[in-house]
Amino acid sequence: MTVLADLEEFVRDHRQHGQMTGDATEPEWNGYRLTVACACGVVFERWVAPADADADLVRWRSAPVMSLSGRPVPLCGPAWH
Repeated sequence: MTVLADLEEFVRDHRQHGQMTGDATEPEWNGYRLTVACACGVVFERWVAPADADADLVRWRSAPVMSLSGRPVPLCGPAWH
């Protein structure tokens, strides 16, 4: 799994517990540490290498945007005049 897929799974599994708090260290030449703490006490923690971050960003950018109801959200619509 990718860091992004792991994070999405963590959020999906813990969303019902309430607010989550995310943080990341300052980037180093070899990556950064990402942490997300759930209100239930479980902490998601991953080291993100630069290549992993780039690959996940490309994957994330090409994925459809979903609303909270799970429906796709159009990013472009008819031009407004």
